Amino acid sequence: MSEQSERSETAPGGTRAPVRMCVRCCAITGTPVVVSEVHQGSGPGFTVYACRDCAPHFPRVPDVLSLPPASRRGGGER
Repeated sequence: MSEQSERSETAPGGTRAPVRMCVRCCAITGTPVVVSEVHQGSGPGFTVYACRDCAPHFPRVPDVLSLPPASRRGGGER
């Protein structure tokens, strides 16, 4: 790998630049936008990314702190 190509993969400060694949158009993007977070009951969840052109086609990710509390299932009032 040449010195020039190493520099293009590194963001300022020596950290690696984010590179993700767009879930809609499958293009590799250097400016990913979070469009969804998938939570799982067992194991780690994952984050879904889109490129800047495709991101407006997805609904906004809700702020979990502003959502109403989940109601109990089948237990009723206790």
